[in-house]
Amino acid sequence: MNSINIPTVSVIIPVYNVKDYVLQAIDSVINQKVKPFEVIIVDDGSTDGSGDIIDANYGQIPFVKIIHTINQGLGQARNEGTMLASGEFIYYFDSDDLLMPDLISDFIKIYKENPCIDVFAFSAESFSDESTSDANIQKDKLPVYERTIEGVYDTGCNAFVKLSQNGTFFPNAWLYIFKKSLQSDNNLFFKRIIHEDEEFTPRLFLKASLTVITNKKYFKRRVRAGSIMQTSRSEKNIIGYLESINTLVELKNNSTGLCEKYLNVRIRQNIVHIFSILKQSNITLSQSTNESLAKVLKGNTDPLVFIAKYNVFIYKVAKYFLKRIGFIV
Repeated sequence: MNSINIPTVSVIIPVYNVKDYVLQAIDSVINQKVKPFEVIIVDDGSTDGSGDIIDANYGQIPFVKIIHTINQGLGQARNEGTMLASGEFIYYFDSDDLLMPDLISDFIKIYKENPCIDVFAFSAESFSDESTSDANIQKDKLPVYERTIEGVYDTGCNAFVKLSQNGTFFPNAWLYIFKKSLQSDNNLFFKRIIHEDEEFTPRLFLKASLTVITNKKYFKRRVRAGSIMQTSRSEKNIIGYLESINTLVELKNNSTGLCEKYLNVRIRQNIVHIFSILKQSNITLSQSTNESLAKVLKGNTDPLVFIAKYNVFIYKVAKYFLKRIGFIV
């Protein structure tokens, strides 16, 4: 730790074709009340001029590093930035969203109260992009990322269980600041898949010790046309969920008690995501993906998964009533 006992935070920002949003997004990081130790911007092969915008506006700032790579996807862009990071803590930020100005300053306060902290988990809010038709989305239809609970937990597993019990465990990487050594010591890097957070964040939690949760909102997620979560689905989405399921199964097999139980819930949720995509999209899966899906289903005995395979709506109804009577978590 540095001499004045202030934690250093490396903010890593992958950028890909977001020229209309990138300045506002990065400015919200640069203009924190307390500046980040460093900001690492990874231009992931942008073709819309985003890379030039970054160079022109941030290339002369001493604590900003900019690298340009071929397009490899969000996860690998984060990995590239992580390998350059020299801060004691890592934070992954998305280049079309916004950061509240007091994230870094508040994290420093929390660190001073909890100097052994591994993971800091916080809340977020969503807003629709005013420059697109998404502005018509009703506020109550926007994704919600509120923890609704706060606390300090001695292990990431206990924090994972508490958040899962509360229905507020969110895998999104931009909801966490975490110790870099936790990541490097346990080889916690991103796979080259879509939905990479679905398997990364549970791995992170299960390796973590002291974890602090706050309900305060520090992140504003922009809901816009063209983002990963708003575009049409493809086989890559299915593959991403299958890869995540395989990781979650491995974690479950090495866990016990409530942690094992809630990992099984996440496995079920990922399988249901696959069924929903197949139901809503006209996707023809390759033989290898079909075989991978069949293998996952063969190894899963959850009766709710069986119901979801044939009717996702009935699955949702059944899950609701089974939770009400305490039959499932």
